[in-house]
Amino acid sequence: MSITAGKLPATGAVGATRVLLACVALVAGLVLALSLGLTRAHATTLDETLADDVFVNEPGSTGRCTIYAATNMLRRAALLNGDQDWSSITTSSIPSSGGLPFSFSVSTQDAAYTVEHGYITGSTVAERIAELLALLDENPAGIVLYTSAGNPHAVTLLGYDEKTGTFFAHDSLTGATSPLDECVSVRVSNANAYWYVASPVSAPGPISLQNATVTVEDAVYAGQTVTPQVTVTLDGATLTEGTDYTVSYVGNDAVGTALAVVTGTGSYSGTATASFEVLDGTKALVGRCAGTVEASTVTGQGAMAAYGAGVLGLAA
Repeated sequence: MSITAGKLPATGAVGATRVLLACVALVAGLVLALSLGLTRAHATTLDETLADDVFVNEPGSTGRCTIYAATNMLRRAALLNGDQDWSSITTSSIPSSGGLPFSFSVSTQDAAYTVEHGYITGSTVAERIAELLALLDENPAGIVLYTSAGNPHAVTLLGYDEKTGTFFAHDSLTGATSPLDECVSVRVSNANAYWYVASPVSAPGPISLQNATVTVEDAVYAGQTVTPQVTVTLDGATLTEGTDYTVSYVGNDAVGTALAVVTGTGSYSGTATASFEVLDGTKALVGRCAGTVEASTVTGQGAMAAYGAGVLGLAA
């Protein structure tokens, strides 16, 4: 676990005891979860199934776009199921005498995957969007989406971005994962058929916060519980409190060492922690006035100012 904290843990007995108890509780919780078998069966996350080496691409226009799209869908299904032999699925694995069969099976050393065919029935764009969203909900590995209109083509439809209202897909002909509207010719408005993995596929699990970096600054105690701002980053991205994680604190109601505990929510799971110092308000104020404590190194400056006004007998 990579952790960035405001300062190293204090050596005081009270602060050390609080942090130790919190860490023991976190470890005990993880041990209990493992003993109950609460870990997911799949061996990868949704993001990892979008890696470049998961997809196979056409070396130019081959007229076999459905074969490539189905191969990519099946490789993602195998990954989500924790199939160690997922990379053995190639275009040669697809039984075909030309086009993609309506129903077929592909096997690895560890599992067999059955693919079935269906038709898009919605007459309006809104109906088609609802239909595709339902298909994606039922098929975590995505679906092969095909259009026979104009320039017949197929892509692997991967997901939907709710914030932008955009479907995204992998197009084996361009070799890119992009918004559906940037693919060669398949659109929500013209798609008329699809293939999906009918055999069970594990739903993508949440991303663990195990390797998250948690940053929290020291805070000043002025008679009230302190809740300093916490920043959480993972793989170069800054996560959002309330959406991606929640924060709780241990030992933040007294001077000493405290702990910020970040718990994943939504698309994230697990916990990450960082310790910080709860500084004595009087000492911090004196240090600030003496120039030995920089105002920017501590949070809760409003509380420190109010505390200082009280110490000096000034109106808050």
